[in-house]
Amino acid sequence: MMRFHSINDDRWLRMCEIAGRWLFAVLLACAMAAQANGAQNQLLTQETMEPLLRRYAIQYGPWRDETIELRVLPFQAVPVPAGNVHYRVLQPARVTGAGAQNFLVAAEIAGKEEARLWIKTEIRVFADVVVATAPLGRHEIIGAKDIRIDRREIAGRSSRPITRLNDALGKQLTRALDANEIVFQNALERPTAMKRGKAITLVFETGGLRVESAGFADEGGKIGDLIQVKNSSSGKILRGVVLDGRQVRVN
Repeated sequence: MMRFHSINDDRWLRMCEIAGRWLFAVLLACAMAAQANGAQNQLLTQETMEPLLRRYAIQYGPWRDETIELRVLPFQAVPVPAGNVHYRVLQPARVTGAGAQNFLVAAEIAGKEEARLWIKTEIRVFADVVVATAPLGRHEIIGAKDIRIDRREIAGRSSRPITRLNDALGKQLTRALDANEIVFQNALERPTAMKRGKAITLVFETGGLRVESAGFADEGGKIGDLIQVKNSSSGKILRGVVLDGRQVRVN
């Protein structure tokens, strides 16, 4: 008959203890190796890319430092070896517009390219611009109480905003504006100072001589416009430049 021999309990426990110590040593060695390997790497992250690409956009774009906000969209961090990283933006060569913008960035360490990645960003541009303080009607002349300066996002606008109050004061609106609406250059024009049929003063100047006579405007016009006028005394038709709402300088 076949006989079976059992292992002594103390011997069995001793074998388990040795196997456990061996397994622990292996796991500890693996963990230490992984930690050592991790210590030799660094990560290219959203936080490291944002200041780099913002500086690039300012240097190679049309904006000033205080007017631009650039946000890098989240991406998977890229590991590279430890060392001083030199970044090169490969594309685009120039930044011409706001909104969504992709950058191709190469990371080099000790002259060797270790990573190359596309980074998606969002660019927003702001400026201090003139806005309406209240609703303004078409052909209304802008006064000091009608406008103020406010900081607004201006990227993507089809026209250039007015940035100085003096550039809007005294101008005439080509369209109605809502309260708090930005005042753009294409919404302004020189005011109509002269209306057709209006009684005016004709001014003739040469050297130190100035002669004034009564007349009528045959055409309407803005300050600086050349319009047709009529001398009341002689009935002669002349051409002259509108000086203001009452005077036209004739040759």
